[in-house]
Amino acid sequence: MGGAGVSGLRSGLRDGSGQGLARASRPALALAASLALNGCALFAPPPPPQPPPPAPPPERVDVSVYRRVATERAELLERENERLRADLRAAEETLLEVESGMRGTQRRAEAVSMLAEARIQVDRAAKRAPWRASTAAEAREKLDEADSQLAADHLGSAIFFVSRATRIAAGLDAEADLVARSPDARRVKPHRANLRAEPSTESPVLGVLSAQLPVFVEGNEGEWALVRTVSGQVGWLRADLLATR
Repeated sequence: MGGAGVSGLRSGLRDGSGQGLARASRPALALAASLALNGCALFAPPPPPQPPPPAPPPERVDVSVYRRVATERAELLERENERLRADLRAAEETLLEVESGMRGTQRRAEAVSMLAEARIQVDRAAKRAPWRASTAAEAREKLDEADSQLAADHLGSAIFFVSRATRIAAGLDAEADLVARSPDARRVKPHRANLRAEPSTESPVLGVLSAQLPVFVEGNEGEWALVRTVSGQVGWLRADLLATR
């Protein structure tokens, strides 16, 4: 306590008045209040710790699925590129034959034989890959064109269209082989099925899958299956819409 407070207290005690005592006690009360407030702040319990941030939701699609998709898509593109290169080579050979005037019974017999064998190959590939009906129809159109060219005695052109149909059939066979050797392959049962971004009927539709289309099951969540298609799409499909091979 300061000197003014002590002298004021003594003065109050001498004159016996309460006013002097009150004046003397004001600094002391203020000091006590300040110490009390500071003491509460110093000894107050620390605030409770903040809860940790919520963990991010787990990834529903493993990154290895996309790696397999990328690998298969690269193989598919390579097969398509090879088919286009073969078409180009066949076109060049046809031009050479036309320019050199190659004709004759032997060449015609070869074209007739190639056409017959190609029809058998296309029919077999279409049965093995029924989900590619439009592609098989394209191959049959090439064979019909080859037949027309053969009837017009355009042997080089006939052989060119036969070769194109044969390469389309080879692509169908390669896709059918991929499905046949995969133990997790399934087929879409209904006429059409929605492939969704998440395992929910409220999720956006990524694509519509046709009947008999093969898919590869990569995982399951409840009544949903995570699938990838032979063309490289990845999404969720109701598990009850899938049939075993």
